[in-house]
Amino acid sequence: MNKHERYFFDIPVFRCEIDKWIFERENRKIKLAQNITGIGNKITEQDSLSFKRQYSLEFPSYYYGETVGMIRLYAINQQIRGELFFVKQRISKNLKSKNWVYNGKIFELWISSTYTNKIIFEKILKILQDENQKGLLKNRFINLEAFHNSGNYINYLNLVNFL
Repeated sequence: MNKHERYFFDIPVFRCEIDKWIFERENRKIKLAQNITGIGNKITEQDSLSFKRQYSLEFPSYYYGETVGMIRLYAINQQIRGELFFVKQRISKNLKSKNWVYNGKIFELWISSTYTNKIIFEKILKILQDENQKGLLKNRFINLEAFHNSGNYINYLNLVNFL
């Protein structure tokens, strides 16, 4: 990290959208229950405990288990840049131990002294939405919820040394 770089936001990238993940999880839950009890058999208390143990191992939290990348936003001089960190392994539903790799800068936005904080926020948001259609991020889900909710309140002009 350069001492002039000011990191201000991390944006998670997920393997898929949460609706797709919930659908996949429900299908796997049904198959797991059938494997433990057998098709059409009544569930015993022992089966229920076994299911709960196995279920918690197989279905990690969406927000942590399905993260396959991270976009770090930072300011340097009169630019705002985004750099991408991505998992090294092949991405699948069963991705466990993740090794993260720096994939380089995915965008840079030169900031004019005529820009307002609102204009800068809207430009960053648009760039990130467009990036979701390219390269490694195509068919992935960039979760912009936190950035969308709080990005309006960031003083970008101060970050890029205009104030």
